[in-house]
Amino acid sequence: MTESDGALTSAPSFEPPLRDAEIRAAPGTRARHGRTTPCHGATVRRTARQRVLPARTVGEGHTSARKFAERALRTVLEVLDHRRPAGQLAAVAHPPVVAALRGMVGGDRVPFRELGVAVLARVDISMVDPATAEVYARYHRGSRHFAVAARITCARDGWRLAALHV
Repeated sequence: MTESDGALTSAPSFEPPLRDAEIRAAPGTRARHGRTTPCHGATVRRTARQRVLPARTVGEGHTSARKFAERALRTVLEVLDHRRPAGQLAAVAHPPVVAALRGMVGGDRVPFRELGVAVLARVDISMVDPATAEVYARYHRGSRHFAVAARITCARDGWRLAALHV
């Protein structure tokens, strides 16, 4: 904001407008062949320098990632509450995440477990690219509210938990 004659005005915008069109490859680079991902069926084409993301792909990937995130986080909370065996996490998470959760459960280091059963309240996601999303959620234990954050990635066999912070 700048001041002129005692009034404030908006600063000029120096950013180019957003486009729904594809991002073009830099001169001298070639686009690689596309591949279809099992996460949302979209073809992801990558250039040597930039990722190409058609506008319609964001919605499809967002929906499937959100559904997976809700299911995966419910599974994680059930494992932390000893209502589900930790081995069932192998279907939704990468091995390091499963090992970390097994350590928490085995060492009884689950925070505030004495307050009651964990109930997932709200899950939001933010797509990083067509094959990666950041997940942030809230859950309740008794009258207390807690947060959980995760990163999910699209692998050959579908979405998987790649990182988790409880």
